Amino acid sequence: MRITERTLHSSGLPVCWAAAYAALSSAPALREAVRHTTVSLDRTPAGYRWAMAAALRSFPVAFHAVTRRRIRHATPEEIRAGLARMRGLPGYADVLRATTALALYGALDGTPSRARTREAAG
Repeated sequence: MRITERTLHSSGLPVCWAAAYAALSSAPALREAVRHTTVSLDRTPAGYRWAMAAALRSFPVAFHAVTRRRIRHATPEEIRAGLARMRGLPGYADVLRATTALALYGALDGTPSRARTREAAG
């Protein structure tokens, strides 16, 4: 199973990142964040990818459960409050921590290329 940019966009996380982090509010930065996050997650072991894909698919439902708002209709303040509540939910705290870190690295550094990762390994 692959985690695609479409999977990430369907989860609503990029909307949340843009509302919660000034560094991810511009379209180019958010685009790099999404690319970096999907490429990085696709390089993880299969079991981790399956769990992350399931968490991403259920993210909109979990967000709605804690906020009573759909991500795309929530205000930036509601998104930030919803993310704060979700960080208290088992499993989603780890999902948010991992994906947000990857997104912020992606916005700063861009998508990791195979050549750069090979250079770093070798």
